[in-house]
Amino acid sequence: MPISWKDLRYAMRQLRKTPGFTLVCVLTLALGIGANTAVFSVMNAVLLRSLPIADPSRVVYLRPSNPPRNTGTIATNETVSYPVYDALRRESKAISPVIAYVPLSTGKVAVRYGAEPEEAEGEMVSGTFFSGLGVRLARGHGFTEEDEASHAPILVLSYNYWTGHFARDLEVLGKPFYVNGVAFTVVGVAAEGFEGVEMGGNTDFWIPLQSRPELNAYGNPLENGHTYLTNPTWWCMRLIGRLAPGVTRTQATQQLQPVFQNAAYFGVGNPQPGEQKPGLSLVEAKNFPGYDDEFGKPLRMLMLMVGLVLLIALSNVAMLLMARNATRLREFSVRLALGATRGNLFRQLLTESLLLVAAGGILAWLFAASATRALGTWAGIESSLTPDATVLFFTLSILVLAALLFGLAPLRIALSAGAALALKTSSATSNTDAGKSRTGKIVVALQMTLCVVLLVGGGLLVRTLQNLQSTPLGMKVDGLVVFGVKPNTRTLTETNAFYRELMAKLRALPGVEGVTIMAERLGSWWSDNSDMKVDGKLPEVANGESRTVRSNVAGPDFFRTLGIPVIMGRDFNSSDTETSPHVGIINEEFAKRFFPNQNPIGHHIGPTGIDWQMTVVGVVKDHKYRSINEEPIPMAWYMYAQIPVFGQMNVELRVRGNPLAILPSAGKVVRQMDPNLPLIQPITQRAQFDTTISRQLLFARLAGFFALLAVVLVATGLYGTLAYRVNNRTVEIGVRIAVGAQRSQVVWWVLRDSLILTAVGAVAGLPLSLLVGKALTSVLYGVAPFDVPSYFFAATVVSLVAMAASAIPAHRAASVDPLTALRSE
Repeated sequence: MPISWKDLRYAMRQLRKTPGFTLVCVLTLALGIGANTAVFSVMNAVLLRSLPIADPSRVVYLRPSNPPRNTGTIATNETVSYPVYDALRRESKAISPVIAYVPLSTGKVAVRYGAEPEEAEGEMVSGTFFSGLGVRLARGHGFTEEDEASHAPILVLSYNYWTGHFARDLEVLGKPFYVNGVAFTVVGVAAEGFEGVEMGGNTDFWIPLQSRPELNAYGNPLENGHTYLTNPTWWCMRLIGRLAPGVTRTQATQQLQPVFQNAAYFGVGNPQPGEQKPGLSLVEAKNFPGYDDEFGKPLRMLMLMVGLVLLIALSNVAMLLMARNATRLREFSVRLALGATRGNLFRQLLTESLLLVAAGGILAWLFAASATRALGTWAGIESSLTPDATVLFFTLSILVLAALLFGLAPLRIALSAGAALALKTSSATSNTDAGKSRTGKIVVALQMTLCVVLLVGGGLLVRTLQNLQSTPLGMKVDGLVVFGVKPNTRTLTETNAFYRELMAKLRALPGVEGVTIMAERLGSWWSDNSDMKVDGKLPEVANGESRTVRSNVAGPDFFRTLGIPVIMGRDFNSSDTETSPHVGIINEEFAKRFFPNQNPIGHHIGPTGIDWQMTVVGVVKDHKYRSINEEPIPMAWYMYAQIPVFGQMNVELRVRGNPLAILPSAGKVVRQMDPNLPLIQPITQRAQFDTTISRQLLFARLAGFFALLAVVLVATGLYGTLAYRVNNRTVEIGVRIAVGAQRSQVVWWVLRDSLILTAVGAVAGLPLSLLVGKALTSVLYGVAPFDVPSYFFAATVVSLVAMAASAIPAHRAASVDPLTALRSE
């Protein structure tokens, strides 16, 4: 049934005759399909898309378990030491090659190309990183095993970084690029789409494994003069590898297990009594690890919600088409009388629906492109979300189904006309059909049901967000701005002198009310936890509570600057130096757990395995640390000048007025001290804490948007249905008024239908809403899945929407002039 140019021209003329109808249909399709495409794009990138490497099904992550005691790990089940990596790559025949990679920092590092310092994410990798993964180089070349062995000062840029910072300038190859003040030569650009092999990664550059102290793993200071390469107790390297031809994961695990267990104890002594054996497992690396755990369930819930919006949108357009074609029955009857076949009518209706769907699809794709970028930003997903062939196929499938639906839905109406209808004289009765009216009512009631479900889900998530945003943080975050600085110093004396000078210069800036520093940034999810000795021994704890204590290193006036109340003792001050007695400050939870019914001031504390002992000089109020929604745990703070910290510190400034306005002046101060140092990840402290609820923020925004979109679509559908019924029954209404019906009775007749449909939809939506609330339990905070205000809000909104959508049709019905209506006959 080929569509001719004549069909297209006729369809375009028909759509031009009703511009309002055409515009509403196109926008409805654009919003419904665009929202689905955007959410599916994120879902595809996070859960479905394979790593952009050659034959990803043969690539595995090497995951350890039960690391030996007396070792420190970045992630217990993900990282190993350099000796373990070295043994596995030399002795493994089942995996070839074994590839190592380790970040240069927990966040970003200082880089420079030209005069201005910047920040970027970088990784150190083994020489087989690109060749072993099968990653193409868009320009230049990658690394070799010789580059790894010699710690060659060469660097490969990511395609995105090359595009964003160098506008794809080929001249960058061979030029110097400084990382933490160390010069590297750019030798290559990775293929477009490859941004690393870790969840949330958006690596900007890669360098071979280095041995320089300025480039220690994670930006950590040297431990007793050792880097990650020579410290067997620090398990910080992640491993990935490619299965050898013909080898299964099970076979590879069996071959590697004894090698791993022997290498695990290199340099850390023999296994202790009762210690579990270290183990190694291989995890499929087809997709980014951890994404499904973090985003899987929420994204599926969003996909369900946006799918409901799509159902409402498609049913709306289908109803509008049916209503429009009902007014064209005489046209269809005349065409049948003149010899047109039923196939001709279907082809014409299909052509009109194809034009609507094509226009809506183009707008939907444009909308989806912007919405996808916003989704990625809100969710903190740094992986490429660019729509690929899978997303295109998904969108085209929806468009094809929509075109068929819109072509078939009004077909029954068109075919029911028959050639005899052209001879009828009553334009009023030719369009009436109880079956059509019943179908419209059922569709509207279904839309009301879906709208209630979306409003309840949106209400629960919005109330969760409100609870999180109103949670007391235990500090005065307004007016605070934080940024990282990593000085290129070699000794503790140099480091302490650098930070003293930096704080003094920042304190002198206009508008600065307070300056302090800390090792781990508040609101960044990072936490340094260990068992704590109290007065030289592990304390007894009641009710089996944990001895684990969180600790951090801070500068003078820390608690005053952050606005955290000191409830006993004092804050750190400038007299706490390298040569003065070591001091510490604890929080309320620490005092309650380890000093019950005692005054903690003057007692001594210190982490296990380390000789430092600090005298408690202060107790502060419990406050949020890692995130907004955490519960307090025992916390200890140490003075930075008394602890050997060489790595990055975070500077906290309290500023009058807009805190971000101080950043240019602060950056100038830092560059005067060292031109290679940028401000690392500058952000207000409130915004930093808000990053810990980014997932809840994303879901609340989207759920609210989807609920609002559903309300608009439902209002449009209800209005269209009622207006259509009023228009078709104009003569009937005129007769009723002529024989004595009051206009208020006519208004009630229209409103009654609307309220009945609303009641049916609300009742049907209640059990579905309960299921949605239960499914959202894991992402709710401070609100129950069966939250009465949320359900009441949903019922109220749909009722108001029904009344508002009914107002114009009801007014139109009440305004019918009996003489005019009867004269139309």
